Amino acid sequence: MRSPTLTAMAMLTSIAAATGPASADQPSMFLGPDEIAEIRSRIDAGDEPWTSVFHALHADAEGFLDLDPQPVEGRYLYTDPIGHLGTEAELSHPQRMHRDSHIVRDLGLAYAFTGDERFARKAAQFVRAWVESMEPLWPFDRPSPGVEAFDSTLPAMFYGFDLIAGSEARTDELEQAMAEWAGAISEQCKLRHYTTGTADTTGWNMTLIAAASVVAGKPEDRNFVWGETENQDTFQSMMYLLFEKGGKVNPEVGAGSRYRGEDVFVALRRIKTYVYVAEIARHHGVDLYNWQRDGRGLRPSLTAYAPYFNGEISLPGIGGFPLGRDADAWVFEVANTRWPDIVFEQVVEYLDRPGYDMDILGPVGLTHRYRGGGEALEGE
Repeated sequence: MRSPTLTAMAMLTSIAAATGPASADQPSMFLGPDEIAEIRSRIDAGDEPWTSVFHALHADAEGFLDLDPQPVEGRYLYTDPIGHLGTEAELSHPQRMHRDSHIVRDLGLAYAFTGDERFARKAAQFVRAWVESMEPLWPFDRPSPGVEAFDSTLPAMFYGFDLIAGSEARTDELEQAMAEWAGAISEQCKLRHYTTGTADTTGWNMTLIAAASVVAGKPEDRNFVWGETENQDTFQSMMYLLFEKGGKVNPEVGAGSRYRGEDVFVALRRIKTYVYVAEIARHHGVDLYNWQRDGRGLRPSLTAYAPYFNGEISLPGIGGFPLGRDADAWVFEVANTRWPDIVFEQVVEYLDRPGYDMDILGPVGLTHRYRGGGEALEGE
């Protein structure tokens, strides 16, 4: 969003730097091995909602075994999906990426919770098809709704690939190919996000860069997102710029954005991108969840908007919400895991578990349901 202190030449030089593959030993993006083991134990015990959500996920993954990838060939082009197309061959590039990224994610989750190599092999087949077919480009040079469509989708594929860590299907050759492909896309996003970013897309840029850093084996890119670097648009600086003391969105920061003022749904979607980044940071030993400065931070923001999603403040629409616009409220499930609080619990209960993230994480009712961290709530 602001002028970088790095020159374009220096950034272009960094693109040519060698990229190392991520470790094949264990997942480390949105779920770690201890969390996977805990969720498996919940499923084995028949606990709800884990068991029901897992069975639905498993059924979907079984169906995906019969599908073939539909990668973009050559350069990714953003076009607004219009209407319902007749066949998969007619899918636009954003639709292809959405379809295959979500399939890879769900196959990765199925593998993580069962150890069934069939799921890992199919996920690897999809990943290989994309790495070999789509040019490793971040194809934006100006603000566009395509930025959010791209950045909110591809990390789901990275997530699924991360989840098949340790499988036979994730070969050294495939790891290296993914590392180079994801690393190249991320580097271009780093270079161009200063000229393409808006108040509503900068968080998506951070999410893409942080997620790519895991499968590309580039910890320096995570430092770019939340560390002490020449990058001015870090997690901390943007949280401070985009939100006011007390957690609400700063209505004065809207240049380049198609939204203004008090739109709680847009605010929550903006907050969600920073929750994604905090989740990745948490799996790499950095606590962004509890970062605060002058009343700004994830917890103050989520607390400030909770009354809009627990029925305390009435909102127009079907069931209290405009149709489909409560989809981002799953972040309160994560909030309740990090900080067990009756305010967040009320939102989750009001929205009716299990939650589902339509962008990157998918079945959060399975993967990010309150697991008993911190002080337990009464009745938990």
